[in-house]
Amino acid sequence: MNKLLFFFLFITCINYASAQQESQLKGKVVDTLGKAPLYNAVISLLNKKDSTLSKFTRSGKDGSFNLLRLAKGQYIIMITFPKFADYVDVVNIQEPVVDMGAIALTQKATLLKEVVIQSGRAIRIKGDTTEFVADSFTVKEGATVEDLLKQFPGFQVDSKGQITAHGQRVQKVLVDGEEFFGDDPTMATQNIAAKAVDKVQVYDTKTDQQNLTGLGGNNQGKTVNIKLKENSKKGSFGKAFAGSDFQKYHDAKVLYNRFVGKKKVSVYGTKSTVSTGSLNWEDRQKLGLENDLEYDEVGGYYYSIGSGDDFNDWSLRGLADSYTAGALFNNKWNEDKYGINGSYRFNRLSTRNESSTLTQTILSDGLLYRSDSVISNGLNQQHALNGKYEWKLDSLASIKFTTAGIYKTTQGFNHTNSNTQNEMEQYLNKNDQTRENETERKQLDNLFSYKQLFKKKDRQLLLTLRFGLVEDDNNGLLYSKFEKHDGNGNFVSDSITDQQKLFTGNSRTIGTKITYSEPLTSKLSLVVDYGFNNNNSASNRASYNNEGNNKYEILDSLYSNNFNLDASSHSTMAVLKYVGKKTRFAMGSGLSALQLNLKDLYKDKKTNYNFLNLTPQATYSYQLKQQTWFYVNYSGTTRQPSMNQLQPFRDNNDQTNIFIGNPNLKVGFNHRFNTSYSSYKVLTGTNLYVGASYGFTQNDISNSSIIDASGKRTYTPVNVNGNNYWNFWGNWNHGQGEKKLRHYIQLNANGGRNINFINNEKGTNNSANFNINYGIGYDIKDKFNFRIGPSAGYNSSRSSLRKVDNNYFSYGGSANGYVLLPGKIELSSDINANLRQKIDAFDRNTNIIQWNGSISRKVLKDKSGKIIFLANDILNQNKGYNRNIGSTFVTDERYLRVSRYFLLKFEWSFNKMPTGK
Repeated sequence: MNKLLFFFLFITCINYASAQQESQLKGKVVDTLGKAPLYNAVISLLNKKDSTLSKFTRSGKDGSFNLLRLAKGQYIIMITFPKFADYVDVVNIQEPVVDMGAIALTQKATLLKEVVIQSGRAIRIKGDTTEFVADSFTVKEGATVEDLLKQFPGFQVDSKGQITAHGQRVQKVLVDGEEFFGDDPTMATQNIAAKAVDKVQVYDTKTDQQNLTGLGGNNQGKTVNIKLKENSKKGSFGKAFAGSDFQKYHDAKVLYNRFVGKKKVSVYGTKSTVSTGSLNWEDRQKLGLENDLEYDEVGGYYYSIGSGDDFNDWSLRGLADSYTAGALFNNKWNEDKYGINGSYRFNRLSTRNESSTLTQTILSDGLLYRSDSVISNGLNQQHALNGKYEWKLDSLASIKFTTAGIYKTTQGFNHTNSNTQNEMEQYLNKNDQTRENETERKQLDNLFSYKQLFKKKDRQLLLTLRFGLVEDDNNGLLYSKFEKHDGNGNFVSDSITDQQKLFTGNSRTIGTKITYSEPLTSKLSLVVDYGFNNNNSASNRASYNNEGNNKYEILDSLYSNNFNLDASSHSTMAVLKYVGKKTRFAMGSGLSALQLNLKDLYKDKKTNYNFLNLTPQATYSYQLKQQTWFYVNYSGTTRQPSMNQLQPFRDNNDQTNIFIGNPNLKVGFNHRFNTSYSSYKVLTGTNLYVGASYGFTQNDISNSSIIDASGKRTYTPVNVNGNNYWNFWGNWNHGQGEKKLRHYIQLNANGGRNINFINNEKGTNNSANFNINYGIGYDIKDKFNFRIGPSAGYNSSRSSLRKVDNNYFSYGGSANGYVLLPGKIELSSDINANLRQKIDAFDRNTNIIQWNGSISRKVLKDKSGKIIFLANDILNQNKGYNRNIGSTFVTDERYLRVSRYFLLKFEWSFNKMPTGK
């Protein structure tokens, strides 16, 4: 009996000890809205390592569940229930009892626009928004948001900080839904630490009107919203660095950020000779305001000098010496009832450039070759202010006022030597030209919007008002000596131009738009809008000939004009919008009447233009299954000729290329079709994004050129039919997690047909470009990572005027890596290769391989400092190059860029936030 009792106690102890090594997982499944328990929901537990099923059960009548005898480790829990969105999350079981509490499932029929998926990689899809949970992606210590974005499937970040997401350029980056330094998106991506980020959202860039109608506009791009962790909004952080080669190159920046809840204060300054110091990606002519092209129909008629954005590395030609500074203040208070956002930026950029351009012109009876050699210097300065004030009147009404102002000055010097030869290498002409310019621009843009919601769901009213002012002044000198070749080895002077160019212009734009949405059923709404815009502008261009002793007092009426323009438009649109369980569509059409009253003050002549425009729109999307969408869109938009194209104005700024306006141009109409497919698989981390577009334009605007025996070209805009364009892109990513290979394949193709005329003969060019890129990546956090992405492409161009082989292959790709060596030394390297096959037009080597590297080590007691030895363009091949192939021409441009240099840099970062360590 004692032996039996002892045996029973022994077995009990073993079972008890075994139970101590096992765990249980429990929780309760409820409805998100009513918090009611969900009975018979399926709870599956998968092994995170290989996604095999470990255990499953069903919830009880009170919604509770309990999974017993679980080995410790990481699992994936999946909960499914009919008519509810699936719930997938990672759970780490280390304790004897893990209680997940109440798990709320989202009812699809209630929240049609929000399908939430959580996974080990934590990618959530909410309607048209894709959300990435930052902590689920592996980045090295000290990584920025830009480094984090490179880890996301479907994202690309180039060397200039420009981001592409799901095949489209990212146009705007927000921080907690607010602009960070206006239209300077890389201020956020390159300076905010990745560990301070909670989530990153990406969605289509749309205006309020487009969100209301459900239609996409002309803004083909994406917006990224960086949501910070709550404990990262308390305190300050910043960075400062300085580097130099102790000769001619230096680079320095200081940035300070102070976050207190919803209040943000930031200041920065830079000084550099290796970049522009700017943080812009592209020209934002609306200065940070919403760029709604349908709204501002008449804004494009005012043409001015110096209206582009010169402060970005993307368009930089030559060597730079730059200064920048800026400040930002952002705050919300009284339970977010009030909000304010303001920023100031200063840019100063001087450039020096030497460039050479070869141009092959294709004629039906021969070829012409033009060579340009240019020396230029420039100084651009800019002050920019952005401000926004938001006021929530109550739970249903809100007001927003946005203002943006800019003051910009430029000074430029340009000396050009050019000559033209025929295919027998016989000279036809040469031209020696010098230009000097000083420009000044003042611009102010204001936007007021009022949004009114109603108690009835989906009923909404949106009112916007816009007021804008522009003033331009330009003072320039032009000296040009054009000489013809007499065929006997001599050049004969043909014409000498010595003129002063004065330009004054101003523009005032007033506009309003009202949009109203009325629900017809629970799923169907009618959206209507009306808009009015008016623009009054003046443009006075005067050319004065030098009468001797540098006195420019004789007006050259042939190259001068003085116009006043009054442009008014009335527009209306009606759209039916349907939002169903899996299907969404919107379709409608707009109608606008545009009237232009143009007055030639020199000739005292008035010309009236009346354009009637129809703009049909349609969008359809279908959810094939969770995380899988199909989308198709059509838009019809008009293309009015610009004021510069309509004016019978002659431009002689280049004696070898004379431009003449055409007052008889017609309105063009553009048809554009887009389609895309997206799919995301949670457990395998597989993403697929595919898209294509096609468009053609009726009465498109092209050029008609006449080239005389001396090689001089005179061209004018004309209407043509038959122009089209197409594009295809695809992105496939597979693999997720640390210490696992990740693969991606990217496909890009584009092309089209372009028509113009040369010497009264029609020239048609068909072009196509194809590129494929395969890449693999691997990470061990804070120790090692690498990415390799070789690429290959083919470019085809064929002209109807003459058979010329301008087809070529291109190869290259990119590779980058990081490794932590003994002694805490960090070694990183990246290489970008662009190898192009030579073409018949220009037999020049165009291969560029840029290899950069750095060696660094953290210093100071808290490791907040870093000493970096940086090597840029180790192979000394970073030369500016651009190739452009058209229907009647091929150009090959070379220009200066910052090439090989070595910097010794010291960088210091500080973080006075709870997550700072």
